[in-house]
Amino acid sequence: MFITSKELAAEGLRPHEIRIEVAAGRLIQVRRGVYRTPESDGGSSSDAGPGARTAKELEHLQRIEATVPRLRPGACLSHLSAALAHDLPVPDTMLGPVQITRPGASGKVGGSLHLHRGRVPTDHVVAGEHGPITSLAWTVMDLARVLPPIHAVAAVDRALARGLDRAEVLELLDEHRAPGNVTAREVVRFGDAASESVGESHSRWLMHELGVPAPRLQVKIHNEEGDYVARPDFLWDDCRVVGEFDGQIKYGRMLKPGQDISEVILAEKQREEALRRQGYWVIRWIWRDLDDREAFRKLLTRGRQLGFRAGA
Repeated sequence: MFITSKELAAEGLRPHEIRIEVAAGRLIQVRRGVYRTPESDGGSSSDAGPGARTAKELEHLQRIEATVPRLRPGACLSHLSAALAHDLPVPDTMLGPVQITRPGASGKVGGSLHLHRGRVPTDHVVAGEHGPITSLAWTVMDLARVLPPIHAVAAVDRALARGLDRAEVLELLDEHRAPGNVTAREVVRFGDAASESVGESHSRWLMHELGVPAPRLQVKIHNEEGDYVARPDFLWDDCRVVGEFDGQIKYGRMLKPGQDISEVILAEKQREEALRRQGYWVIRWIWRDLDDREAFRKLLTRGRQLGFRAGA
């Protein structure tokens, strides 16, 4: 629930008393003149299950809700704020002021707002849960221009998996040229709907930058009898190597009702053994490996070498 400083004043609170309430944690300032109570936090992502919003995402969504009623005609949520409204992955570290695109005024960043100057065509402004936002295609175009490619690819992959028309975004980039277009086109072309997680998307982009041959994604593998064995994240056919990105919550997502985590881990080990029996070499990595580009390159290179050697 949001409450404005005017409403608080009407209840008898003076400015210094509002500051006292904020300092005591009984009120939380969302933006200038807008507050909420701690009970409206909506809970934390840690106890909401896999795929839940992070604390920073929830905070940004609350800022959006407080900002939208003040939008001028022609203005709409855009960039990272629109991405969040479209449920596209964005880096928590880049979530700051609410991002708005509006015609006329110059762009500026200050306080709780990041204003972008521009006119979004009416057919690319849609009604979102939190107010008017740029369309999915327009949002992806913006993200591909402004985000580091490794983060932009994750958003493109997610959007493509949800049915985004790649050609539409490429056409928008041609029609509305702006700084960052060259990289944006590369990122949009690189996107793949088969990438099923942010970690997989980041892995793919790093492979691309490091010059590692592109793997196939989510390929179903069967044994000689035609029985299903596995569908790994990555597959290099030339060296018969399977790659798996193990995110922190991967096993949690694999849990079935009433199933224990140890059962899932055992099943995963049996799956890996089955792949090895089919002549595949299996390599795994986690988020920490993606933070060290050279270490990740060595891990992949060594894995591919071992795969070639095992198949010789």
